[in-house]
Amino acid sequence: MKTFFTLLVSMCLVLELHARLKQSWNYDSLNEKATLVVIATPTKTAVTSELAPLPNIVTVHGDGTKEDVMGKGVETTFEVLTVLKGEHGTKTFVLHHFALDRPGAAANGPGLVSFAPKDQKRFLMFLQKEADGRYAAVSGQTDPDDAIKELVENYP
Repeated sequence: MKTFFTLLVSMCLVLELHARLKQSWNYDSLNEKATLVVIATPTKTAVTSELAPLPNIVTVHGDGTKEDVMGKGVETTFEVLTVLKGEHGTKTFVLHHFALDRPGAAANGPGLVSFAPKDQKRFLMFLQKEADGRYAAVSGQTDPDDAIKELVENYP
């Protein structure tokens, strides 16, 4: 038994695990942190010249080196269908979010969002106003999918 336990502990110390911490959001915490909660549909999307590392996420290479996960800035304009919290006169707003600079699937990767205005999908969005007047997901730029949910109609 001592040998098995020693071997088990040794394996745990030798194996290196690459993971990231991610906050768990529920609707109450999203609503509490949001300055604007809306149901909205995208009308226009534009990639900006902004290039920035996504907060709290890195890529770890096989040799142990780390590299920031970079995002390209995106601005998506939305038409507000209804305001659930915030300024009820809001008709449109701009969402500031990111797309991957170098697309590719990655374990523990960011939960980014993208929008196709021509699809006219509706989204439930928990947002905070940024200093420049744009809005961002309350869950942050690395995992905005926690605060932006597509609404899907279910027909009987």
